[in-house]
Amino acid sequence: MSQLLTHSRQDAFKTCRKKHYFSYELGIRQSEDAKPLRMGSAYHEALEVIGNGGDLSQATEAIYKYYDEHPNQYDQYEWEIERETVLRLLCGYVWRWENCHLTHVATEMSFNIPLLNPETGAASKVWDMAGKIDGIVTLEDGRLAVMEHKLLSEDLSSDSLLWKRLRIEHQISLYVVAARRLGYHVESVLYDVTCKPTIKPSQVAILDENGAKIVLDAHGDRVRTERGLYRQTGDTSKGYVLQQRPMTAEEWGEKLSADIAEKPEKYYARQEVPRLDQDLSEYEYELWDIQRTIREAQLNDRHYRTCNKNTCSFCSYFSICTNGWKAGDTLPDGFVQLQNLHPELTGETTNVNSNTTAETGIASTSPTA
Repeated sequence: MSQLLTHSRQDAFKTCRKKHYFSYELGIRQSEDAKPLRMGSAYHEALEVIGNGGDLSQATEAIYKYYDEHPNQYDQYEWEIERETVLRLLCGYVWRWENCHLTHVATEMSFNIPLLNPETGAASKVWDMAGKIDGIVTLEDGRLAVMEHKLLSEDLSSDSLLWKRLRIEHQISLYVVAARRLGYHVESVLYDVTCKPTIKPSQVAILDENGAKIVLDAHGDRVRTERGLYRQTGDTSKGYVLQQRPMTAEEWGEKLSADIAEKPEKYYARQEVPRLDQDLSEYEYELWDIQRTIREAQLNDRHYRTCNKNTCSFCSYFSICTNGWKAGDTLPDGFVQLQNLHPELTGETTNVNSNTTAETGIASTSPTA
């Protein structure tokens, strides 16, 4: 069986060979998705419903279902705030683009196709090219385009670094190559970005039965003004404290929706990202070279580290790397070993017990590619 070369696998190998080794040779992953991945997955599931012709209520139901099971290790309040954030971003998304007429030809389309030598056209004996395309859409002018959804924390203004980086980013090149190989004559990429909120849930004043705020002094007694009315503001110099509580999830949702309505361009942006034939040809040569380098690392056990503040600080395997963990040792807490190295392609995750030892998963396929 061929190994799968996905965008995520390429990215891991380019970032750090040791990270690639842990993730794709041994199949070791964190047992729980980090918050950014979890939010992105829930948001994608809802957009898939919309792309398949579902309405907003069906899409929100998908989010509720995604967050239905609350893991014990997560704070209930934070879990509800996160869910409400995804829900409100989805509602804003539907409102923002309701007058933009796109026809969805395909959604969440997984592919697994032969990796071809760009010089000879021969298929690799070791690797297949794989991934999942968020969508194929017909633009308003009739052209076909790959549609890529992202939930990010970046500046979405038209001259931001995000759009400049996408001119050379390889994930959408992979998807254009794959779409054309699958018979979709796409001419462009429509990059569809939603920005996570920069505002946060805040404290709100506790009100009495008459709707007045409650301010207490250092003795816990309610403070009145000189006119005999209840004071409505705190004063630290006098020890007067305004009584507050955290926002409920619903109150946070209202605050976020109001901010979205006031500044929709801060939260949602779409731009076409062109891919010339020359760009795609260059990428196919790059892809062929990467698979050979990965294969050489597999066969010679050359899984070097890339160690610097721009990689290690954000790496989920940092504790394993620095503690001298190796294949055959008991898996550390918080990690599992996957049987399926690419669960994102199928929506399934099959885990080995987290207390087992991790065995090497290096393939023994012939090095000829």
